[in-house]
Amino acid sequence: MKPADELADLWSSSPLNMQDIGKMDVSSWKTYQMIYFLDQVLAKSPLPPGNVEELGKYYTKISEATNAELRLRWAQIVLKNDYQDHFSKVRDFLYCQVCEWEM
Repeated sequence: MKPADELADLWSSSPLNMQDIGKMDVSSWKTYQMIYFLDQVLAKSPLPPGNVEELGKYYTKISEATNAELRLRWAQIVLKNDYQDHFSKVRDFLYCQVCEWEM
């Protein structure tokens, strides 16, 4: 999945090239494509300082996702990059998984 690989490379660079990132339209990507992209970002983590924060702001479809697969990958990226501003999202995701398991 070349576009996802290229986009992950852009997000792992320093400084971020927001012009090139903006050229990559992910709005039509299927969930499996987003998962692949996030797996590539995770593999390149830890990212340069500030990149995870920008990633979360730029792709709220990811950082505010309700899909468990996307939330899992985002949580892994948050933890691997020690992005403490989103630790609450990790906690909420884990709590949600425990609640579903107990039902």
